Amino acid sequence: MAVKLRTTILLGVLALLVALVAATVVLLSLVLERDARRQIVADLERAEAVFADLHALRQSLYRSETLTVAQEPRLKAVLGTSDIDRATIVDVAGEMQKTGGADLFLLTDGAGRLIVDTAEPTVENADLGGQPLVRAALADGEASGVWTQEERVFQVHARRLAFGDEIVGVLILGHILDERVIRAVQRQTGSDVVMVLDGVVVDHSLIDTELAAAVAPITGSLGDGVQEQTLRGDRYLLRRTRVPGYAGDRALAVVFIDSLDAALATSRALTRWIYLMAALALLLAAGLAWAIARRLSRPVVELVEFTRRIAAGELTTRAPLHGPVEVQALAVAMNHMADDLVTARHNLAAKERLEKELEIATRIQTSILPHDMAAPGVEIDARMRPASEVGGDYYDILPVADGCWLGIGDVAGHGLTAGLVMLMVQCLIAVLVQERPAARPSELLPALNSMLYKNIRDRLTQDEHVTLTLLRVVADGRVFFAGAHEDIVVCRAAGGPCQRIETPGTWLGVVPEIGPPMPDSELRLAPGDVMLLYTDGVTEAMNARREQFGMDRLCTALEQVRDRPVGEICDHLIAVVAAWTAEQHDDVTLLVLRQTGPMGQVG
Repeated sequence: MAVKLRTTILLGVLALLVALVAATVVLLSLVLERDARRQIVADLERAEAVFADLHALRQSLYRSETLTVAQEPRLKAVLGTSDIDRATIVDVAGEMQKTGGADLFLLTDGAGRLIVDTAEPTVENADLGGQPLVRAALADGEASGVWTQEERVFQVHARRLAFGDEIVGVLILGHILDERVIRAVQRQTGSDVVMVLDGVVVDHSLIDTELAAAVAPITGSLGDGVQEQTLRGDRYLLRRTRVPGYAGDRALAVVFIDSLDAALATSRALTRWIYLMAALALLLAAGLAWAIARRLSRPVVELVEFTRRIAAGELTTRAPLHGPVEVQALAVAMNHMADDLVTARHNLAAKERLEKELEIATRIQTSILPHDMAAPGVEIDARMRPASEVGGDYYDILPVADGCWLGIGDVAGHGLTAGLVMLMVQCLIAVLVQERPAARPSELLPALNSMLYKNIRDRLTQDEHVTLTLLRVVADGRVFFAGAHEDIVVCRAAGGPCQRIETPGTWLGVVPEIGPPMPDSELRLAPGDVMLLYTDGVTEAMNARREQFGMDRLCTALEQVRDRPVGEICDHLIAVVAAWTAEQHDDVTLLVLRQTGPMGQVG
């Protein structure tokens, strides 16, 4: 047994360390790779933004440059004089190109026909009027764009030339998009840039020219966003973008590239160091675990034997107190546990008796609820959804010759005492109504309060009280009520929002005497009107955010189903409250009455 324990401790410690190291390495690798990817993506996006900003800045400078050249007196002189020969125009254009430093210098006439191209002075009269940049400059005064010529890419700006209202031509200046632009982006962001035209590298910032050549064939297959590609055995993240302002037919794109493997080089070196340190830690842990296992094995075996005897029912057995301090503390705790088990046996028997008593009380509470809901002139139905323990909600329906008596109330508190008080209320009201079925509610409440006070305060020596409204419903639509409970809700058949009617009475069982005189309140129900009685378990039901269901939601739910049968109304309201409630802490009780008989005259 001792050998098995030592082996278990040793293997357990080693397995834990291996799992921790493996989890650490995997987690560290994932985190470092995720961070490296996130940083590279951010760099590539920033490189794209820098390229766009630089492109826009250059375009702005070229716009100013074309404006300056267009206002040059020499240019106006050669274009505005009809007898100037073409050679003079070519010379002037060449001098202005050299002075401004432009890589491309073209002039057209007012119809868009080429006058001079300093790169090819012999070419003339070529029709450029259909070219989008020239057409836009003639129409709008100026235009910007990107041109390609063989394997060169130009960033160009065109400006309309005019003398007064007469359009004499278009000036086009261009600068090559070359290594200067690409290197500026690479210096600011650290990301390399490759410009590809028709699958051929135009310019790039990479030290490795062969890597740039490997990017060119896959440029057309790159989609939107950042994508991972393996080039020459290494992993790279690439982001392709179009050159702003380019509208030509040739495939021109700029690719921003960063090495993922280079970014992960540090994390790989760190992982190797972790493996080395883990191997040393495993060796040390194995020796320490073996020593600890040997010291713990004997007292642990004795504790195992102790537990076996306890499991066999020998609760007077005690664990020996020797070995390491921690094992001794465990032995003391186990001895206390043995004492607690003896006590728990007695408590369990008492708890089982109490649970049986509560089960009996719950059955009594639900069994005395009224089953006959019929009464003259009205339709009635009710629902009670008890909480987990015996509660104190009360409702009753007592039919009489010309209508019925209704009672709705709640005993303060929960448990067996509240259930007993609720039973008292039900029995006392039933006796009082049977003796005086034609009485007013206010005439019965003083006697009910007096008997409840004596039973609760004197005999049970409790301080609970009862909120109760007693109602006398007459078949002709009159309702008399007295006592203090929740507001009565009336939903009229004619439509409109629910009416909330207060119950201006007093609680029962608080003082020995409450009257007389005690006033009766009265309301009138027309045929089809619905009256709702309920306990606070309905309105105070809370959702997960600790928000109460409240009167407004109750009235809204009732208004939605006012035309349904009373049983369906009860089921709907119970379902709505249940859906709202996160955890039920109180009984939920409601009673729905619909007036069916004709309204009579007040007597």
